[in-house]
Amino acid sequence: MVIRAADLLQGFVAACLGLALAAGAAAGPDVRQQFMAAMQRVRANQPDLPDSTDLKGYAVYDYLVAARLRRDLALRPGEELDARIDAFLEPRGGEPVGRPLRHDWLESLAARGRWDWFLPRAADVTDPPLVCDRLAGRLATDAVGGLAAEALARWSLPQRPPPECAPVFAWLRAEQLLTPALADARTRAALAAGNAKLARDFAVDEPAALAAPLLQWAQLLDNPRPTLFALSREPTLPVEAEALTAGFERLSRQDSASAFDVLPGLLERPDMTAALQAALRRAAALGAAYDHAAGAVSAFNGVALEPGDVPGQEWRVRAALWARDFPQALGWIQQMPAALAAEPRWRYWRARAVQATAGADAAMPLYAEIAGLRDFYGYLAADRLRTEYRLNESPSPDDEAAQRALATLPALIRARALFDCNLADDATAEWNTVFATAPAGVKIQGAHLASRWGWYAEAIAALAQAGDWDDVRLRYPTPYLEIIAAAATLTRVPVDWILGVMRQESLFRPDAVSRADARGLMQMLPRTAVAVSRRWHLPAPGPDGLFEPAVAVPLGAAYLGELLDRYGGALAESLAAYNAGPGAVARWLPGEAKDADVWIENIPYNETRGYVEHIVEHIVAFAWVRELPPPRLETLLKPVEPAAASALPVTTQ
Repeated sequence: MVIRAADLLQGFVAACLGLALAAGAAAGPDVRQQFMAAMQRVRANQPDLPDSTDLKGYAVYDYLVAARLRRDLALRPGEELDARIDAFLEPRGGEPVGRPLRHDWLESLAARGRWDWFLPRAADVTDPPLVCDRLAGRLATDAVGGLAAEALARWSLPQRPPPECAPVFAWLRAEQLLTPALADARTRAALAAGNAKLARDFAVDEPAALAAPLLQWAQLLDNPRPTLFALSREPTLPVEAEALTAGFERLSRQDSASAFDVLPGLLERPDMTAALQAALRRAAALGAAYDHAAGAVSAFNGVALEPGDVPGQEWRVRAALWARDFPQALGWIQQMPAALAAEPRWRYWRARAVQATAGADAAMPLYAEIAGLRDFYGYLAADRLRTEYRLNESPSPDDEAAQRALATLPALIRARALFDCNLADDATAEWNTVFATAPAGVKIQGAHLASRWGWYAEAIAALAQAGDWDDVRLRYPTPYLEIIAAAATLTRVPVDWILGVMRQESLFRPDAVSRADARGLMQMLPRTAVAVSRRWHLPAPGPDGLFEPAVAVPLGAAYLGELLDRYGGALAESLAAYNAGPGAVARWLPGEAKDADVWIENIPYNETRGYVEHIVEHIVAFAWVRELPPPRLETLLKPVEPAAASALPVTTQ
């Protein structure tokens, strides 16, 4: 991409600077330490110390003021503090610095029944508890015009309602606005979302006659096997088609063999329609494919798939590949919609199937079409051709003058200061005020700027948002190399393998936390990290120890090393276990040896399949960036063998 960065940025920076005056020059380490120490006192609920003149002039001093106001709000709310918070928020509008404080303040106002303050300030809230607070506030102040419609819309959502909604829902009930038809629709929405427990809770609002089939549906979601076998044995037992389909799909995923056992009886039911029969056969075939069952290919032969059924289209090919039925795989690939068949994944497998059915000479041109891609399947194709990998690196424009101009923007001055103070989420919020709607060329300069700051996650994200995938060096930074090299020496896990896992797991954010509470650069669960530290005689990490690179990297590398030992050095199985756990991999191991590409393609979890493929891509890229010969996938990915049980404990990551 060729851009005139200076021309592009001149107007953009001028427009941004027009929004606010510059937020001050970069601060030295002393004021940064003052800020961080003051923030730590806030977190510990300790009294504030007097602020120096330098601290008050710090670009992100407002974040300290906001943190103090939030602390005081939790400890001693009152009218005087309300006035101070209002005075702080009013001139800042919706700026990132005020968002957490505004949220907490609105919660506090609602809890105290200060509707005169709350309602004028809560018109735009989207957080479910605050939405419910707004409804409750309108009810409490008799502002009920249009309230019923808004409250019913909230009540009808297939979500567990916040307790803040209780008053207004009680009002709806008292007004007899919760009709049986509305209650039925609400319960059905919860069931359609697969939430059986919520549906049972909702069903208490329904008459018994309406609730009975829905409770059966919930039972089919929770424990499908006994109900399905009963429906199979007793064809006069009533069941709704959607409920039967949902329960059978659940059983097929849990236990494909039982699904096949019960299927013939279900297909004989007098209420069976052609559409329902097709849905059940499709679910049975998919379940067999996920379980790598011997009958999966035959099951798909009895299913007519819609062109838009991407899971069905893909999994019947995967089942044929697992069965080494390459003629069938080729036929099904040729039946795919054009857009799906054009993906590198299916172009590679078409070439593999052609090679197996028509010979290498027929397949070579097909491999050649994708062998130049910087992609898992491109590398696999290059291995088949015995050609070099192509990284296709194309450096993006790197205009330091343009980046210096960007760095003068108030929001980016604040973003840099917050990042330097380890407040990455706040830093990202400030960053996004500048780049969320910026032109692609500006985002590219932002990526270079972030990389110079050591903010690698934001640099990689900015390039992706700009649609620039070819600046390989910028997309594959190599921070923490000294720590990684020491971990590699300790564990005998190659440096590039550690880098690949780190990039995929955390995008180099040492403070990363997942929904499952996996932490740090290597995204380890605390309990796993403690267990690994004991086995390797490393210091056990404290509560926040995994946020320290010097702690997290050796532990993550050690855990990966344990998995490699368990699977005989096999990278594919080890990466899959790092992501999904050894228990899942144990279910996926074949009864007989499989080519690694076939095994990876048949990993049932989409996330884990992509995880393995991307890390292998990363390993190749990191070797290239570090000016080492990129490893070949045919060397990295050994055939997958049936494995004996490991002596290591099964630990989920």
